[in-house]
Amino acid sequence: MGLKSTSFLTKLRGMGSATLLTKVLGYIRDAMLVAVFGGGALTDAYYAAFRILNLFRRTVGEGAINAGFIPELEREKAVSPAHGRNFFSAAWTLVFFFSLALALLGVVFRKELVGLTSYGFTVRPEQFALTAAVTAILMPHLIFVNVSALFQAALNAAGRFFLPALAPAAFSVSIIAYLIFLGGSGAPAAGNVGITGLACAATLSGLLQVVILLPMLKKEGYDLSFSAPFKNPATARALMLAAPAAAAMAQDQLAFFVNTIYASFLESGSITAIYNAARIIQFPISLFASAAAAVTLPELARHTARNSSAEFDSVLDGAFKTTALIIIPAAVGLMALSLPICRTLFEHGRFTQEQSRLTADILFYLSLGLAGFGVNKLAASACYGAGDPKTPVKIVVIQTALNAALCFPLMRAMGAKGLALATAISSLAAAALFIRALGKRAGFSPGSPGFYLKTLSAAAVMGAFCLGVERLMAAYHPALTVAAAVPGGILLYFGALRLLRLKERSLLWGK
Repeated sequence: MGLKSTSFLTKLRGMGSATLLTKVLGYIRDAMLVAVFGGGALTDAYYAAFRILNLFRRTVGEGAINAGFIPELEREKAVSPAHGRNFFSAAWTLVFFFSLALALLGVVFRKELVGLTSYGFTVRPEQFALTAAVTAILMPHLIFVNVSALFQAALNAAGRFFLPALAPAAFSVSIIAYLIFLGGSGAPAAGNVGITGLACAATLSGLLQVVILLPMLKKEGYDLSFSAPFKNPATARALMLAAPAAAAMAQDQLAFFVNTIYASFLESGSITAIYNAARIIQFPISLFASAAAAVTLPELARHTARNSSAEFDSVLDGAFKTTALIIIPAAVGLMALSLPICRTLFEHGRFTQEQSRLTADILFYLSLGLAGFGVNKLAASACYGAGDPKTPVKIVVIQTALNAALCFPLMRAMGAKGLALATAISSLAAAALFIRALGKRAGFSPGSPGFYLKTLSAAAVMGAFCLGVERLMAAYHPALTVAAAVPGGILLYFGALRLLRLKERSLLWGK
C-alpha cells in the first residue's frame, strides 16, 4: 500500500486544501502589506526581522519538532497510549521553556542579530534601529509558533491534518485585520509606528494559533502538564534526531537567509523583492512537497519501526511521483508568467511597476530550482522517517556552503537576480545528492526516466501556451493574462499527460 491508498490520499488532499487556503490568505496579506507600506526601506526592515524569526521557527520549531518528535511519538504510542502521553508532556515542557529562553535571548541580543543577518543596514542607522526594534517585538511569536508546531505534529501523528494545517492562517488573518484597521482609522501607515504595530499583530497571531489547536489536542488525550523532560528516555532519542534536523528541514529558509544577508548591501527593496518571490515559490512547495512530506513522515516512521522496507519504498515512490506531477509544471508556469503574476499580486498602492519587475526577475531564477526544493523536502523527511539524521545534515551543509559561495560572484554580476540563481543551483545540487543517498540506502529510485520525460514534455506544452498568452495579452491588465493562461495551461498539461498515456497521473485522483 503506497500513496494509492484512499486514506493516504484523503489525508494529503485534506492537508493540501488547508494549505491552499492558508497560502491564498498569505498572498492577500502580502499584497495588502506592500500596497500600504510600499516595497522600500520600511518593508525591507520588517522582512529582514521576520527572516530572523522565520529561520528560528523553521529550524528550532517546525523542522526539529517534526523530524524528531513524530518518529519517537510513533514508537512510544506503539508501546502504549500512556507512553505516548508521557512523551508528549516531556516534549511540551522542553519546547516551551527552550523557546522562552530563545525568545528572551533574541530580545536582549536583537542588535547583534541584525548586525549578523543584515550587516548592510549598519550604514543606515535609522533602518538598522527599526529592524532591531521589530526583531524584539517578533521574538515572543517564536514561543507560540514552536508550541503550535508541537501541537500540529501530535495531531498529524493522530491522523488529523486539515485543521492543524489551517491554523497558521491565523497569522494572515491577523495581519489583514491590522492593515484594514490602519486604512479605516486614517492613521499614518507608512512610518515606523505602522511597521512596529504590524510586528505586534504578527506576534499576537501566534497566540491565536495556539488557542485554535488546543481543543483538538485535548480531544486526542493530551494535556499541557509539565514534566521533567530528561527523565523520559524517549526525549533524549528525539533530541538526537531533532538537533541535526533543525538545520536540514529548513534548508530553503537557510538559503533565503543567506540571500537576505547579501541583499542588505543592495538597493532598497531588494530584500522585499526576494521575500515576495520566495513566497510565490513556497506556494507549490507547501501545497504539495511539504504536504506530502508531512503526511508521509508518520507513515514512513511506522514502516521503519516495523522493519517494512518494501512498504517504505512504496510510500516514498508515490510521494515523489505525486509531487513531481505538480512541481515540474509549476516551475515552468512560474517562469513563463513571472511578470504578470508579480504585477497581479503586488502592484497596488505604493508598490511600483519597477519593483514588480525586480520581483519577477528573482522569481524566474528561483523557479529554476523549484524541483530541487521539492525533492529536498521529501528526501529529508524520508531520511528522518528512516531514523537517519546524518545524511540530511551533510547535504544541507554542502548546499548552504555552495549557495554562500555562489552568491557573491553572481550578485556582483546580476544583482538580486544572481542571489536567486545561486539558490536555485545549490538547491538542484542538493537534490542530486539526496537522490544518490536514497539510492545507496536501499536501491530507491524516484521513478523511471520515461515518467519524467513525459511529465517534462507535457509541462513544455503548457509553458509554450502560457508564453503565447503572455505575449498576446501584453497590452491588457496582467490579471487578465493570468486568468487566461493558468486554467488554459492546466487543461493543456493534463490533456498532454493523457495523450502521452502517463499512468501515474492517477496518483492525483486516487483511481
